[in-house]
Amino acid sequence: MQPSLTGAQTIVTPDQHVLSLNVQPHFFTLADNFTHRYSFDGEGRLIGAFREGINYRRGLRGDVLRKQSLAPGQKLRYMLNQDERQTFLHEMVTHMSHLAGQLEASQQPELNAWLERILAWDVPRLEAERERFDAIYKPISILPPDHYQAVVVQATEGCSWNRCTFCTLYHDRPFRIKGPEELCQHIHEVKGLLGRGMELRNAIFLGDANALIIPQPRLRELLEVVQREFALGSGNALRGIYAFLDIFGAERKSVAAYRELREAQVRRIYLGLETGDPEVFGLLNKPGSPAACVEVVQTIKQAGISVGVILLAGAGGERLAAQHVANSLRIVGAMGLGEGDLVYLSPLMVPDESPYLAQLRDVNSQPLDEQAIDVQLDLLKAGLKAHVDPATKVVLYHLSEFIY
Repeated sequence: MQPSLTGAQTIVTPDQHVLSLNVQPHFFTLADNFTHRYSFDGEGRLIGAFREGINYRRGLRGDVLRKQSLAPGQKLRYMLNQDERQTFLHEMVTHMSHLAGQLEASQQPELNAWLERILAWDVPRLEAERERFDAIYKPISILPPDHYQAVVVQATEGCSWNRCTFCTLYHDRPFRIKGPEELCQHIHEVKGLLGRGMELRNAIFLGDANALIIPQPRLRELLEVVQREFALGSGNALRGIYAFLDIFGAERKSVAAYRELREAQVRRIYLGLETGDPEVFGLLNKPGSPAACVEVVQTIKQAGISVGVILLAGAGGERLAAQHVANSLRIVGAMGLGEGDLVYLSPLMVPDESPYLAQLRDVNSQPLDEQAIDVQLDLLKAGLKAHVDPATKVVLYHLSEFIY
């Protein structure tokens, strides 16, 4: 009887390739001579690769993000186009086919089962996942970085505000709320898409842009569907429900309402503060105000739910940079953040056609260049150390690295 292959193992093949395997119940990683490494989910789908110093991450939709370190602190982030993606996938499939042939003599049933699943995914099948994904989801425009491995459940579609001058992420769809039956069907389709890949997912992210604005009675119904369909509770690998919320929506819920969300497994709420400066806040056309965001965060935390606060490095441009930094630090410092809370620092990325750029010109300010944004990121990060509890995590949030 062959011993279980679960765990790490090194195999030298007949052609002297050193293959390092890590076989777990829900994922498989294979490295070839330490220069190529491929990772797969429980369905055998490629989810990541490292080839000759370059990292690749493949999302559930099939997009492939390439990340390459050029110098200390300098990275190239690039989403492969269709031709590049298909060439990359073809090379991966060819390489894995060769490596599988080298492993045939191992006579390891567990390994052979993994290789069979992996080799069933040729390039056409991998590419066909895009159509399948698009039939289930509206575009998933953005997630907090700690939820790139969540199960996204779109209880709503779009953004109920959708008028921020710097953001075009949801302009392609109207805002709407799903009913319980539609949400249930959506979840069944999501589960079918993930299959055994579900076991790699670590939380539920309730989409889209500000799903928690749903009126409480309707939200309660939808959260009951999510809890039932994923059997959330003690012992479940999915650690709870997480979501975005805009400030103007947050003002409508009481401490009691947030406590009810806590009982329904909501664990953290993410708010796009973007800036603590009222003038810059107005340029961004955010709903609410920085002061209102402080009250909202305190209300949410009083209910026992953690928060993630997002700040934009570069907001307000050159003329307003100093007041943006100073007031952002002051406002975040007033929130009482602590263990379990996050502050995300995100470099502002604005499309050329954005009305925000016209707003900047109207106040005689210019956008910060990449170097100036990096300097502001350092200022914000250093300043937050003096303004928030040391248990609060401060993390970079680079939108160009988003892939789902």
